[in-house]
Order: sequence, then structure tokens, then C-alpha cells
Amino acid sequence: MKNVYIDFDGVLGVFDTTKSIEEVAKPGYSLTVPLMKEMCNAVKMLKEDDALSKEFNFKLLSAAIALHAEQDKTQVLREEFDDRFADDAVFVQYGTSKSQYAEGGNILIDDFSPNLHEWEAAGGIGIKVYNGINGNHGTWTGYSVHSKAKPEVIYRTIKGILTA
Repeated sequence: MKNVYIDFDGVLGVFDTTKSIEEVAKPGYSLTVPLMKEMCNAVKMLKEDDALSKEFNFKLLSAAIALHAEQDKTQVLREEFDDRFADDAVFVQYGTSKSQYAEGGNILIDDFSPNLHEWEAAGGIGIKVYNGINGNHGTWTGYSVHSKAKPEVIYRTIKGILTA
């Protein structure tokens, strides 16, 4: 069974470019981040799709600056999704590559092109989330979705990629 890893910052939660690293590192910060409802609803649809759930595990894969950031993001997942999604979340230290989880063709849904390039170089499949603040340099030419699309469109697009 393959894993579909979903990033938090810039994918499920809004990434605020006006915040400094010191502000983002404060306890409770992730609890205040507005969620991208279209993306969250699309992920719920993916997780609830019986055919997909037989082939794929859906998990969060996010960078965290400190333990409190992991705890905050886990609380958000528990409130927005469910206990299993929260309990299965995977965190890497901020600045550490996520590509160690790419083996076997696992999928990463992320907004940061360098993460996706590393992921694909390690044997995984990347799906870029355009969120209105990224994608300005055109370095990503692979699969993509837009966070402002209707949840049904995001769901169908990702499902099509997963089942291709």
C-alpha cells in the first residue's frame, strides 16, 4: 500500500509570508493559521473514497520547528479531520528533507517546488499545490492542483493522478 503524504503549511493551512520565523516558531502559532477549506474538504473526500483507501494511506507530512509545533498541528488535524489522521501524522525537523519518505512511489502533495523535486529524485510522485503565493518561477512542470479550485475538482484531479 502506498502513502499519500500531504503537507500542512501552504496546503492545508494558509502560509503567511508576512510572518517572521520567530513568529512562526511561537507555541500556538499553528492553532491560529486559517485553514484552506477547499483543500481540507478535498482531502476529506480522498480519505472517504473506499476504492482509494484500499490502495493508499493518507498522512500528513510536515516540517515542524519544535515539539510544540507538532502538537499544535496534530490538534488542528484532530479537530478538522479525525484522530487517525492526527495520530498517523509524520513530522520532520524544519529544514530536513521530506524525501526520505518517497520510497516505493509514495506521493507528496506540497506547495514548495524544492520539496517536490527532491521527492521525485528519490523515486516518489509529486503533486504541486498552487496557493496564490507560489509558482512564480515556473520550476515545477509536473502534476498540480490549485488550492482555490472547488473541492470536487481538486479531489477528481488528485484521484485521477493516483489511479493513472
